Amino acid sequence: MDFGIYIHWPFCKSKCPYCDFYSCVPRKLNGEYDIDFDQYYKSYCYQLEMYHKETSNKVVSSIFFGGGTPSLLPTTFISKLINKIRDLWKTEDYIEVSLEGNPSSLSKEYMYNLKKAGINRLSIGVQALFDNDLKFLGRLHDSNLALDVIKNAKEIFENVSIDLIYARPNQTLKSWNLELEKALSLNLNHYSLYQLTIEENTNFYKRGITSCDDDLAADLYEMTNEVCEKNGIFRYEVSNHAVPGFESKHNNLYWQGGEWIGVGPSAHGRYFFDDKFFATSHENNITKILQNEGFEKTVLNTKEKAEELIFTGLRTRDGIDCLKFRKIIGKSPLFYFDSVILENYVKEGFVLLDENSVKLSNKGILLLNSICSNLIK
Repeated sequence: MDFGIYIHWPFCKSKCPYCDFYSCVPRKLNGEYDIDFDQYYKSYCYQLEMYHKETSNKVVSSIFFGGGTPSLLPTTFISKLINKIRDLWKTEDYIEVSLEGNPSSLSKEYMYNLKKAGINRLSIGVQALFDNDLKFLGRLHDSNLALDVIKNAKEIFENVSIDLIYARPNQTLKSWNLELEKALSLNLNHYSLYQLTIEENTNFYKRGITSCDDDLAADLYEMTNEVCEKNGIFRYEVSNHAVPGFESKHNNLYWQGGEWIGVGPSAHGRYFFDDKFFATSHENNITKILQNEGFEKTVLNTKEKAEELIFTGLRTRDGIDCLKFRKIIGKSPLFYFDSVILENYVKEGFVLLDENSVKLSNKGILLLNSICSNLIK
């Protein structure tokens, strides 16, 4: 079973108005960010060692630096942390090491140093390719900078992904099609394409901004999949599309029943130890985390773990692997379904069922949340 390590870096240059991830803007002292990197490094090492006690037999298949804006980290910090992980665990021959970055903090020299530090997959938070939309989304870069960074990144990394946000207010099918075609013309191996959702703790919510209506959102989603497939980029999860073979190993372990530990404020984890499924969480509190406090570990019962696997598995193109599910849970996923509702969904073409898998059709994926909720008895 794949095992990954997620590292959450909580700082950003500014807080985007749509973002509900845990992040904050650090103070500046004499023009420099007031961050004690040595203190953070010691804290992350403490957390890694803490989880190593129960995961020492596992082999690391992926590392993911997320945030926040990890491209604000010194590359020496990144290198030291990767080496610490390699000292603690065995790693696969090819280990995917991803880092999220923003165009405003990804100079060509910095990206070269990222590669030297051990990063081999770069995920760039572009979010839009038109300047008016970038301004609306509160981004610190313009489209020209984004395109320059992508061009440079492709020269340095084989594996480059970009994030885009669509279903924005007043967006039309035509305008998104134009923007998507422009993005696909960049010839990248991976695209994360997210519909804008307005969460309660965001600036957009406080300003009363709303995303587009549900019918248009569904049309935009269907068009996104069609345009991507036409260009050889295939959906492997609700919002993630890739050239075959370039799917994110780390993201896939979230959706396909893999294990991972999370370090840093707000990080979460899931792993199996001593015949128990553990769920870990860290408080959204930098001070507590730096004091090596604010960590919680709970045991998931078999039904809770099964439901997680169902909700995450049905997000993917391949759906739930019945053999893998049985190996983890000890029962078929069908055991947890309402048989009458499942039969109706199959007849209506929302669910595709065979002896090897349970997955959603293209029209079923549009009703993902309701189908999952209704299926589980």
